[in-house]
Amino acid sequence: MVASHLPPHLQAMAQRHPVPVLASAAGGRLQAAEAWSTGLRGEMPRHYRDYHHQWRKGPQAHIHSRPPTARFEKDEWGEIHPVQTPRIYVVYPEAFHKGLWGGEGVVKGLLKRKDGNHRNFVPPAAKYWWPTLFEGVVHSELLGRHIEMVVTKRGVRLVDEASGFDHYLLSTPVNEVYATGLLRIKRELLLALAGDSLPDSLQRRYGRHRVPLEEADWHGLTLGEASLKQTRLLAQREEAAREPAKAKLRRELLQELREGRFQGPEEEVEEVGRDKGVIGGIKGIFGK
Repeated sequence: MVASHLPPHLQAMAQRHPVPVLASAAGGRLQAAEAWSTGLRGEMPRHYRDYHHQWRKGPQAHIHSRPPTARFEKDEWGEIHPVQTPRIYVVYPEAFHKGLWGGEGVVKGLLKRKDGNHRNFVPPAAKYWWPTLFEGVVHSELLGRHIEMVVTKRGVRLVDEASGFDHYLLSTPVNEVYATGLLRIKRELLLALAGDSLPDSLQRRYGRHRVPLEEADWHGLTLGEASLKQTRLLAQREEAAREPAKAKLRRELLQELREGRFQGPEEEVEEVGRDKGVIGGIKGIFGK
């Protein structure tokens, strides 16, 4: 494979890395590592990159299984082997991101076939185990309002153990919260803490979670929302750096006048300049 056959976003990487490396399994990890150093993602703040990398890990706690505490086990022949603790595949539907599920998701499995005398090559039917869901209400002390959402018993227990809904969102790692809806509420909490509108009692109680306003404004955004925000910031930066043509021509003309390089009606400039000054003389010659 030559560099010209690669997609456009990989042709620049082919100049820094061998093409066989990009086409291998390690190429995907290399592309993911370099995606945050170039392009639009490279312009994003460092704290948002750390936030997104942490969020992508997802819930790491063994919620749907009980891992063994021993690290090694002995089989029936007396051989010692390390204990295997495979992760259970969990699906997080769209409803998960709108509620307080406490990291619980939908477990996907397969139904066991009936024992038979012949081999069956047809895949077994899929089976999904949903958590038990309830309609609940949580209270945010910092925002001063009640919020209705779908909850699970584990989610309610985590809030109780954290001594409140606000404490749960502010003290729990983002990958354990994981739900984008809850992270948007956490963003509102951080923005409220970064401002000056809260009473002193709440500032003292939640002050250890306070972050700068710029960091709070990025916290809780999805990658698509962060890309849109960065695009707008770059457009505003370019607009602010763009100099109007009138101001540019005026600045260049003044520079030529100071250096004596102006090739124009000098007598008219001097005559008008005595009455209105240099800027007024320029306006009198070239118009407003």
